[in-house]
This record gives sequence, structure tokens and C-alpha cells, in this order.
Amino acid sequence: MKKLIITLFIGLTFAPCIRANGDPVIAYSANIRSCNPVPLKVSEVQVVREDLNIRVRIPYTEVSVVYRLKNSSATPIHVDYGFPVDYGEDKDSAPGTFTTDEWSASLAEAGVRGRAVRDVHFRLDGRELTWTHADEIVKLDESYVDEETGETVELKCNRLWTYTVLDIPAGATVTLEVDYAVLCNWSTGLGSLNASPLSRYFPSDGNFYYDFTPAQHWGNGKAGELAVKVDCSGLPDAFFNEDSPSVAEGWMKRKGKVWTVNEKNLDFATAGPLSVYFYKDYSDEDRLFPSWGDPLKDCAVPSAEYRLSVSASQDSYPASNLQDGDLATAWVAPGDGVGSTVEIVFPQPRRVSDIALWNGYHKSASLWSANSRIKRIRMEITRADGHQESWETDLTQWEWDSHYFTLYDSRIPRFGAVSLLSVTNLDRDIYGRELGADEEGNIQYDKVSADAEKVTGIRLTVLETTPGTRYKDLCLSELVVLDGFTIVE
Repeated sequence: MKKLIITLFIGLTFAPCIRANGDPVIAYSANIRSCNPVPLKVSEVQVVREDLNIRVRIPYTEVSVVYRLKNSSATPIHVDYGFPVDYGEDKDSAPGTFTTDEWSASLAEAGVRGRAVRDVHFRLDGRELTWTHADEIVKLDESYVDEETGETVELKCNRLWTYTVLDIPAGATVTLEVDYAVLCNWSTGLGSLNASPLSRYFPSDGNFYYDFTPAQHWGNGKAGELAVKVDCSGLPDAFFNEDSPSVAEGWMKRKGKVWTVNEKNLDFATAGPLSVYFYKDYSDEDRLFPSWGDPLKDCAVPSAEYRLSVSASQDSYPASNLQDGDLATAWVAPGDGVGSTVEIVFPQPRRVSDIALWNGYHKSASLWSANSRIKRIRMEITRADGHQESWETDLTQWEWDSHYFTLYDSRIPRFGAVSLLSVTNLDRDIYGRELGADEEGNIQYDKVSADAEKVTGIRLTVLETTPGTRYKDLCLSELVVLDGFTIVE
């Protein structure tokens, strides 16, 4: 039969390299739970039907698989069952991607660790099954030949095996349900998390693989029927490019934001992976990122958990305007604003990843240009262990390794743009606090506790402003304290 390779392009960002479809495995592999299992051929049990539903969400892709398995023999079948989920694509030669080791390190940096795969459920005829993850992550380095093009496609990523046990009565047809959610693989995201905190909130290009081949070890290696549904209806319109989908050879049909395909007698051995690619439409940068509150609002630290104060304000433009969620209001500093401060105090130490600023007066484009904005700023941070840090940033300059990032390729503050000041250096979770270089120039680190990374206070001081075209008033429309770690919790 013709090889099934479905390629779907959607104007958004998303998802992890995922290959799935479980297969029966020999018992010792399931017991060891530390390597790729050895498949066990179970010819008595046939896959009558497989229904695969992929629900695209941020930051996790939700996957639901339903199998109808028929035991045609007169003997009950008891078998260990392994289900692989892959994440963290590794393309060594591709620019902008990252190695498997970097991905693994980034999982620790972000506090993801075991949360890359979550919400796992196995059910047999509605009965919840117990399961266990493998003790180790497999470093997958495999390839397959695209029968349509003859090209060899490499698949490199982390594979997590999950195991359960299936009991299928003699002559019975049972329903096996497998559900899980997988963290996005953001090509500018977790792989370079310390360099670009933006990716925690606004992921970039990614992909999703689902491998049908493991199921070839059931029955005759074929599915009587296969139904696939890729549902993107949960995505914001701003992330959805309706002109996008480019579906290879018309395999999938689209209706709105949902793609479907149905096949009969699918040969699992030659089917190959379902490949779904997600990307943003960079031709219109106003559509690249959602408006205020989506998804930054979901990562905002509640204002009740800290106290915000300013050194002074102009009448009718108080500090409370910084926290009202309304970009049509602003805090306005007295005079030209130089030397003005914003102070944030946390009565209880807590994690803070970034500070989001709407720099300037965002009520309208004309008012944004007419009023002054922050050009240079100093951020002073007090950690829970008393350690203090301080650095200065020019908000009109883009430096990939600096503490300032903007959401637009223009890379300078502009009307409607959000700027982020990075508070937490995420690689400390692995390396510790930087102490400086030794005589040979090697950076030395001091291991710190998780509590030491919590924050008790942040002070922002305006050092220089960019004058407005009409007014010298320094305006700041909104300030949001972010806990970017919540995006993976």
C-alpha cells in the first residue's frame, strides 16, 4: 500500500517531536524499564480500528488514542504493553535548533524535569490501568526512508517509554484508550531558554511526529480502519494562518481549524510518521504575538502577593495605573523621569522569572510617540538568601545575551510592544551562582539552593529617557511581574 506521510502546516507555533503507537513488548524490557523494549509479536490480537485525536494547545499538545483490539484466539492474552512518547527534537545541523543534551539541560533549567509528559492515562474497556514510566530517557537516533521522495529522514529526540499490562479475554474485542499531553518543543524555546525568556511565553516554530510503525506487532500488522483528527480550534486567531495548510498529496481534509483523514487496511510497518509542522506567519509581525493578557496574563504573579510603589507620580497618573490591566492608562513620573524608581517588595519570597513592561503611553500610537519613554534602566534584585544583583540595560538596543528582550523583530520599543526584563538566570539550577573566572579564565560557580533563587525585592531605576515628540513626561502604561515557570506546571 502507498506509504502514508501526512505533512500539515499551520500558522502558529507549536509542538513537540512526538512518535507514539504502543506495541506489545517482552516482559523483561518492561521490568527493566530503562531502554528501548524488544517487540513481541502477538498475531492473535488484531487492531480493528485506531482513532487518533490531536488537540493543539499551548503549551502542551493533548493526544488521545483509542484502539479496538480483537483477540481471535481461544486463549486469553496477557501481555506487557509499551507506549513511547518522544520530545525534544535534535537536529544537529539545523540552525536555531539544539542538541539532545541541551534539551535535557533546559528541562532542568525550567523546572520541567518529569513534566515534559503529563496527564497520562491507560484504560481498558473503561477501567483505569496502572502504569509506570521508564527509569531512563532513551536518546533516540533513528531514521526512515520516505518512500515518496526516497530521502532518508533522521529522527533524533528524547523518548520516554511508559508501560502497562493488558489482559484481553479469549474471543473478545476490547477498547484501549491512551491519553497524554506533551510539552511544546519550541525551536527558540527551551533549547535556548536562558538566552531568550520570550520563548517561555511566545513559542516559535515546532513540529509534531506520530509514528504508526510500533503497532505493526499486533495481528497482521495492519489497522482495519484508521481515523486521524488534528484539532486546532483551541488556538487564538492571531496564531492561526488560514492560508497555511499545505497538506501533502491532499491526504487530510480541512474544515475550519480541524484536519481529518480516514484510511482502511493501513499497513503500520510502512505507514511512516504523521508529521505536523507549526509555524508563525512572520510576514505580518502584528500577528506574531497575542495582545496583552494572552498568554502573559496566565503567568502573572497576582498583585496581592507583592507591594508596588514608586518614588513619585504626577497628579492623575498614579502608580496604581501600572497594575490595572488597562493600556489606556499610565503612571507618569514627575519632571523628565530620570532617577525615578519603581520598587516591588514580596512579603513572602517567591520565584519571579521576568518583569514585563509596556514602555511608554500605549493609549494610542500618537500619544506613545508624543510622550517620553525609558531608554536606560537599572534593575536591582534582592534574593531570599540576601544576595543582591544589579545590572543596567539599554532598552533601545538588542543583545541576545542581555537582560532585555522585546517581542518584535524591530527590537526597539514601539507602540503595542511588550518588553521583558529577565529576573532569573535559569541555568543556575544546574551550574549555581557565577563567582567569576579562575586564573585560567574558567568560570567558577557556587551551588545555590532553590530558595536562594526566590526574590524578596526588585527595584527599577530610570537612568535615561527617550524624549517624546511633544512632551517630556515619562510614561509607563503597565508593569506585570511574571512567573514563567507556571507555564510548565
